[in-house]
Amino acid sequence: MFVLDVSGIGCGSCVSKITKAIQSLDNEATVSVDRSASKVSVESSESPEQIRKAVEALGFPSQISA
Repeated sequence: MFVLDVSGIGCGSCVSKITKAIQSLDNEATVSVDRSASKVSVESSESPEQIRKAVEALGFPSQISA
């Protein structure tokens, strides 16, 4: 599991878009979004960098949390 720090998660629609983008790469992925902390926890067989790029492609600046 890894965590992304994601900017701009403002509403339920944002959560849905992020979740769908991640699950389009890995339909078995487990995604948990904490809007108030701007964090997305992901358990996936895809690399963290691939997931980060998919989230950024939606217009949400993100980085892999240390």
